[in-house]
Amino acid sequence: MIINGATLKAISKGFSKIFNDAIGKKEGTYRRISTVIENVKTLSVSYAWLGDTPKMREWIGDKVLKDLKAFKYEIAKKDFEATIEVDRDDIKYDNLGVVKPRIEGMAQDADQHYDETLYEMIEANGTCYDGQPFFSATHDVGGVNFSNIRTGVDSALSQASFLAARADMRGLVSESGKSLKIRPNLLIVPPELEAMAIKILEADRLDNGSSNITQGMAEYIVVDDLTDADAWYLIDETKALKPFIVQINEKPKFVPMDSDTDENAFMRKKYRYSVEAEDNCGFGLWQLAYKNTGVL
Repeated sequence: MIINGATLKAISKGFSKIFNDAIGKKEGTYRRISTVIENVKTLSVSYAWLGDTPKMREWIGDKVLKDLKAFKYEIAKKDFEATIEVDRDDIKYDNLGVVKPRIEGMAQDADQHYDETLYEMIEANGTCYDGQPFFSATHDVGGVNFSNIRTGVDSALSQASFLAARADMRGLVSESGKSLKIRPNLLIVPPELEAMAIKILEADRLDNGSSNITQGMAEYIVVDDLTDADAWYLIDETKALKPFIVQINEKPKFVPMDSDTDENAFMRKKYRYSVEAEDNCGFGLWQLAYKNTGVL
């Protein structure tokens, strides 16, 4: 094949089509548990308003407004990329078949990007809008501490610990003392706890032969990105706002660097093709997620 500007442009267009055809085929689980904010046009976004979750009340006198000065939480965009090199000889001698699966692999990796960054953040347990670690025993609600984490012997995944976590979540109230009406409906486990999740939520009977009262009480998903083999999470995904936030400035896009005038092509006869994205994730409403460390 003769390599010139027209040839490289056609090849770049073909690679871009391969990428665009492959991406979006298998998205992760992030949309189930995250509020997804797309087409963000700023470097960072303030989410201090997460601290304002008023309940309806009888309107007598002036409306009651909540002071958000105590809350400060922003999510700033991050840049992500993945890049491959293609030797000029692969193009010159029509050996492009070896490049296609690499580009398809880049698209598949891009599909999993949001899950990977989200679950890494969840396990790191950073600070949320109230200044506490997202999973914490000291979330202040109207002067009362509430917890969304359980540790120790009682936190290992079992029917009893599942019911205890569910009861803790359903007992959460607003500053006015009204129920938040939380309905935990999703159990998230690492691969090591899949069998126990099935036993708790799908088995007809327990090991002792008694009826399984938690059958169908929630769904479960197994997340390969979780690295802690003991920890598990209970989520309420039924609300408009979710426990986590995925903020997308720019979705993954295919970017070629394949001009013969590029230094890499001139010096090393290599062409580069990248996937670039701009996004980040953060913490939303701690009330909708509960962590059990599972550490004995």
